[in-house]
Amino acid sequence: MTPRPPAGRPGFVAVLLGMLLATLSLSIDLTLPSMTMTADALGVGDAAMQMSLTAFVAGLAAGQLVYGPASDRFGRRPVLTAGLGLFLAAALGCALAASVEALIAFRALHGFAVCAMAVVARALVRDLYRDEDAARMYSWIMVVHGVAPIVAPVVGAHLAEELGWRSVFWMLAVYGAAMLATVRLFLGESLAAPDPAATRPLALLRAYGRVLANRRFVGYLLCIAACYCGLFAFLNGSAPVLMRRFGLSETAYGYVFAATMAAHLVGAWASARLVRRRSIAGMLAPGALGMAACGLVMAGLGLARIDAPAAVVVPMAGFMLAFAFIVPPAQAAAMSLFDRNTGAAASMMGFVQLALSAATGAAIGHFADGTQGPMTAAIGIASVCPIASWLLIVRPGAARRRAAP
Repeated sequence: MTPRPPAGRPGFVAVLLGMLLATLSLSIDLTLPSMTMTADALGVGDAAMQMSLTAFVAGLAAGQLVYGPASDRFGRRPVLTAGLGLFLAAALGCALAASVEALIAFRALHGFAVCAMAVVARALVRDLYRDEDAARMYSWIMVVHGVAPIVAPVVGAHLAEELGWRSVFWMLAVYGAAMLATVRLFLGESLAAPDPAATRPLALLRAYGRVLANRRFVGYLLCIAACYCGLFAFLNGSAPVLMRRFGLSETAYGYVFAATMAAHLVGAWASARLVRRRSIAGMLAPGALGMAACGLVMAGLGLARIDAPAAVVVPMAGFMLAFAFIVPPAQAAAMSLFDRNTGAAASMMGFVQLALSAATGAAIGHFADGTQGPMTAAIGIASVCPIASWLLIVRPGAARRRAAP
């Protein structure tokens, strides 16, 4: 049997899983600076390019319902290897796409492939760690993973300006091939006992039912999903707003986006250091309050039509700082609720957050009017949901559990 990942070497686990999760950020953030260039090259409008990003997230959401049960049945490593192989093929398809329709189709496949990395990483952490240790590991993974959103837009902007938009997807193909080789060489199997019934339809439905019947899981899930809806609103709408409306170049947009995402890296570093001292609840509540404040400020500035990059970038940086205080603790707390059906729980978590994110992107495209209003309004709405979920669902559920005999 393939050896299990070394639980005694958390640094190795954090770096490897962070690099795997970076496939998601790279697949989005590398492409953002070249979205307007790609639209012009393919002879379509910005809305079509936003649809390609929405298709990517829709594929990502669909994959959540497949990879979790499959990893419970066949193991983490085989599923991860298959996902990376599909990632490589989809990146090559995007690089060779001759029309926007082909690009949208391959981007959907690309998202479906990337999903394997996200699901297996969450399940693998649950296999090896518990409670605050798991939250700390998620935070350190986010530190490693957090480098990608800073570097990727800058690299993507320079690649697009020097070599054209297709070069971005060629680079993704190279990264996918490198990670496939790394997994084959260095990552062992973490699943102690595969579940033969995990992929049976009735067993799967029962597993999802057990997951969704847990009130606290649903509360944590809504906290996480709201954070990702706000992030995806920014990913979907920032390029047209900052480049078309505010006049930033591809390179300037790349650096501005990187500066915004740097706040997330700072937050992830702080979250990893503080979670053991503050506990999961001690991290999540102040993070949710901070996110609500930043999101509402951004929405107010957007509705007031303050047409300056700082009116978008500065509040979004605060949003991403708070994001790092909410998502890792909430993921750890949600996954710690289950000793069985871990893959199903990871799949359901990812499916809901990404399905809602795709719906957010579609709504922004539908209401797009050339201003920052739809994007900032969506971020404002998303920002108040974590604190509402914490106060109305998670905390009352925890209180009832403590009061039970």
